[in-house]
Formats: sequence, C-alpha cells, structure tokens
Amino acid sequence: MPGSFESEASARRHGITGGMSRIYDVFVDWSGRLGRELPGLERHLASVGAKRVLDVGCGTGRHVQALLERGYDAHGADLSEDMLDQARGVIGEPGRLHRWRLGDEPPASLAALAPFDAVIAMGNVWPQLTEERDARDACAAFRRLLRPGGLVLLGLKAFAVREASGQPYLPLLRRVHEDRPLWFVRFVDFAIPAPAEGVRVCDLHMSVLAGDATTEEERVEALLHRASRVRVWAPDELGRWLAAQGFVDVRVSGRLDDPTAEPASEDVFASARTP
Repeated sequence: MPGSFESEASARRHGITGGMSRIYDVFVDWSGRLGRELPGLERHLASVGAKRVLDVGCGTGRHVQALLERGYDAHGADLSEDMLDQARGVIGEPGRLHRWRLGDEPPASLAALAPFDAVIAMGNVWPQLTEERDARDACAAFRRLLRPGGLVLLGLKAFAVREASGQPYLPLLRRVHEDRPLWFVRFVDFAIPAPAEGVRVCDLHMSVLAGDATTEEERVEALLHRASRVRVWAPDELGRWLAAQGFVDVRVSGRLDDPTAEPASEDVFASARTP
C-alpha cells in the first residue's frame, strides 16, 4: 500500500477500490456524520412518507445500516465491489446490496424492488457524473425506480463555490488508525479542459500521510493518493438543472435539516420529487 496511486480514470471505472477503500471508514467520522445527518435525512423521508429507500453510492453501507436500524426498508448500490464487500460485512444481508454504476441502466435486482419511496446519494456521489449524458440517464433511472411523488435527495460539494473563492485546499483531517496518526490532505485542481459538451470539471485529489514528525526519529510516510474527476456545480445551477429534468419541488439548501437555508458554503443538499 505505501506510495500507491489511483488515477481519476480508474476511479471513474471502478469507484473507490484497493487501499483507499480499506481506509475509507477511517477517513469518515461516521458517528459524527450520522449524528449530524440522520435528523435531517429522516425529516426529508418523512415529508414523502418514505419507507423503502435506496442509497446510491452506498460505499461501506453505513447509511443503509443506520436506516435499517430505524425501521426503513433500506437498500444500497455502489460501483465498487471492494466497497460492497465491506458493506456486506456491515449489513449482513447481501440481498440488500447491488452493484450499479450510476448513469447505466439499473440492474434487474434493483428494478425488481421498485418502486422506491426515496433515492438518496450522499457524500459527493452526484458530481462523479462528469458527462451530461450520464447525469441525464441517472435522472431517468431515478424516475423509473421511484413511485410518483418520490424523493430524490443529493448531498454534494458544489465546487463552483470553491473555484470562486480561489482556495483549492479543503480542510486538513487528522485521524488515528492502529495507534498511528493519519493525515488526509485534499485539494482541487480546476485547470482541467472542459469536456466536449461544455460542462465544467475539476480533479479532486486526496493524499493520505501516516506518522507524526514531532521528533527527529519520526517521519511522515506517504501511503495513498487518489484523484477523481468531478463535475463543478454551482448551487443555483443544480436547482435549475434538476427542474429541467422534470422534477418538481426542487430545493437546494445549505443544511440537510432545513431545506430553506441558503447555501453558505460549497456543502449543499438538493431535494426534488417526481411528478
């Protein structure tokens, strides 16, 4: 694992794999994140009377697990087989997990479960769709999988806000794993040629360093580096785009627990319903 590099092209084809998948649950502070997200998430689900929920880009299955514990009929889908393997260990019900690349046709196992009351995609899954065609196809799949009046809920980073700020570095994160400090260094490279259809993209980089150079004997070791290409959304642009796809009651908010809150940073939540 030391010094391993995952390119943005590999990330697009396979999702989060290898060493980065094994360290993903170290990177995410799940107790803190679920504590912040679940009240707002459940409020959104209650607004449409949702019981059957699909988490797209479910990763290691923590949202699915939390929803199951709260009585929802929750299912998850992800592109990465490495992440799904971990999710199976977390959830213990393999039939609730499905391999699906968002933008492709939903697999038969998911289609057989439809209609869902809600589809959620948290943790910056949505911007991974860098091609306009894939984003439109994903919305078409959502409409096929959801019942009338069903909920779409997206949590993402609207990187147009960071681009405008001129600050490419995201906050430095420190975690402790196996009695060793790990440092997660994240930055965004906006100097990427636009695809043919003219959407804006950037590369989101994350480097993982281990150790603590507090004494002459200690040193910091570079463990992993991952680059993933993502679409640069602006909050108002995303709202208009979702409405143009035929969704109704579209809202883009800066808070998961308050759909009326104006976005104050790049962290946004978009909700919409099928007609």
